[in-house]
Amino acid sequence: MPKYQILTYGCQMNYSDSERMETYMEALGFDKTNDIQDADIILLNTCSIKQKAEDKVLGKMREIRRLKKDPIVIITGCMVRESSSRYSEKRDPLFPRVKELDVALRTEELPKLAELLREISPEMEIEDIEEESLEDYLKIDATHSSHNSKTQALLPISNGCDKFCTYCIVPYARGREKSRKLEDILEEAKKLVENGCLEITLIGQTVNSYGLSNYDKEHKTFENLESEPFVHLLEELDKLEALQRVRFTSPHPKDMSDQLIDAMASLRTQMPYLHLPLQAGDNDVLKRMNRPYTIEKFEEVVKKLRDRIPEISISTDIIVGFCGETEEEYQNTYDRFKSLGFEHAYIAQYSDRKGTTANRFMKDDIPTETKRERWDKLNELLKVHSKDALERFIGKTVNVLVEDQSDDLCTGRCENFKTVQFQAKKPLLGKIVQVRITGKVPWVLKGEMV
Repeated sequence: MPKYQILTYGCQMNYSDSERMETYMEALGFDKTNDIQDADIILLNTCSIKQKAEDKVLGKMREIRRLKKDPIVIITGCMVRESSSRYSEKRDPLFPRVKELDVALRTEELPKLAELLREISPEMEIEDIEEESLEDYLKIDATHSSHNSKTQALLPISNGCDKFCTYCIVPYARGREKSRKLEDILEEAKKLVENGCLEITLIGQTVNSYGLSNYDKEHKTFENLESEPFVHLLEELDKLEALQRVRFTSPHPKDMSDQLIDAMASLRTQMPYLHLPLQAGDNDVLKRMNRPYTIEKFEEVVKKLRDRIPEISISTDIIVGFCGETEEEYQNTYDRFKSLGFEHAYIAQYSDRKGTTANRFMKDDIPTETKRERWDKLNELLKVHSKDALERFIGKTVNVLVEDQSDDLCTGRCENFKTVQFQAKKPLLGKIVQVRITGKVPWVLKGEMV
């Protein structure tokens, strides 16, 4: 049988989507390979949040060009606008740019892949499969494919986005926000737990707006719930006795309600960690970004979180050098970053993305050197915050879910999502063990088993 390889770039949503792609390809009868030299079909599941992400994919084409085989090349994910093959009448804009490309596939149109493969290679005699008839690609069962770990899983609860931040391509790449049915999510979660999963991470473009999108409201799918839809989902997952941990990423500050904060504080499976994207610490910049909250509102949410969950660790996203960002506006971001005490952050220099509102109506007018200087300054502050955050764990005992074990060195995450390393001779991969923290190195806690 033909062999396939999936190369995944980008966020957790992309990696979760790749698991469903794997299920789909296996349903077609293809065999998986980890060697690109053996692949008859190469799927590149792409990210386009920054130009650098697209450059990685385009650079991979040079390697594909040198292969002995002439594989079928499929690009899917956020770089694609129009599901099509090289023979389609209406083709994706990628085709003139990538001469090796055979199929472009929007992620949510994964069920169409077999049809597009038949267009490209009729000699393959691809049979009809059940997955082709599905209207929702998230109904393709990822629990049968090889998750990175049987004890951890990414569980998508929605797709697309309605927020339309001016710098972001996601609403155009993935479409408008649509939540999965509650029963479908719970069914998948139960299967994962039955197969030994201890930790589930709920994912979506703005995960805590689950059930609140325009589509959801029009279809009145969640109108009879007593709790907010996302809170209700957390409550139902909390009832799965064997499930130990539930995390979610990334929430939107606008939808961080008091009800959600209370649920995080009271539910057994909720962990004391939250990644809450700020993006900028200046109200004028937030307005240009179309982020529908003020810095004061964000600070209020953080205060409530820390009041209700004193041990919580909070991380964030920051973009420096956004269109028109003045020195004063950047300084406001720096000052708020400092006062809010984020324990970790993903700091990005603004990258102009074709097709976004910022690209069409704003000028990317901050010099590259200035962006770099602002990034460096903020990153130095982050190092101080991270060091202080790790310091408070020394002497404490934490529960670590072991994610990797190489020789005697175990690596995993504690409740606060800190990376912890310790020595152990017996096999502990996929187990939760108690570790007393004895020291730290940059970004990592060191400890010993209790």
